[in-house]
Amino acid sequence: MIAGSKTRNRPKRRLVALAAGIALSLAAAMPAARALDFDATGDYTVRGQNPGESGTYGAEISVKLVGEVYHLEWTSGGQKSLGVGLRLGDTLAVTWQDPETKESAIAVYIVMPDGGLKGRWAPFGADVAGTEDWTRKP
Repeated sequence: MIAGSKTRNRPKRRLVALAAGIALSLAAAMPAARALDFDATGDYTVRGQNPGESGTYGAEISVKLVGEVYHLEWTSGGQKSLGVGLRLGDTLAVTWQDPETKESAIAVYIVMPDGGLKGRWAPFGADVAGTEDWTRKP
C-alpha cells in the first residue's frame, strides 16, 4: 500500500457522497414540485367508505377556486354538501356541511401522482375516520 493513499481517496468519496445526497434531495423534491403546480379545480368521481362501515359509496365533487379558497360541492344520491378548503403543498384540507341537516365533517387529502386525491374524513363527533379516493374527470 502506498503511504497516504487513504487520504487521497477521501476527497473523492466526499464528492461522491455529496453528489448522491444532491441526487436524493432532487428526487425527493420532484413530487413536491408537482404538488405546487397542482390545481385542484375541476370535477371528480369519488369512491369512499363511511367511518366504521365496510361498504363503499360513490359521489361526484365539483371544485372551484375563489380567491385563495376552494369551494366544493359534493353530490351523492340526492344529498348535497357544500365545503370550503385550503391547500398547503400537496395537502388539501376541507370542511363540509350538509345545508339541510347541518351535519358537518372535516377531511384532509393528499395529491396523488395521477392528479387524483386520496384522503380521510370524519363527521363532527366521530371517533373513527372514513376514506375517499377522488379521480379527476377528463
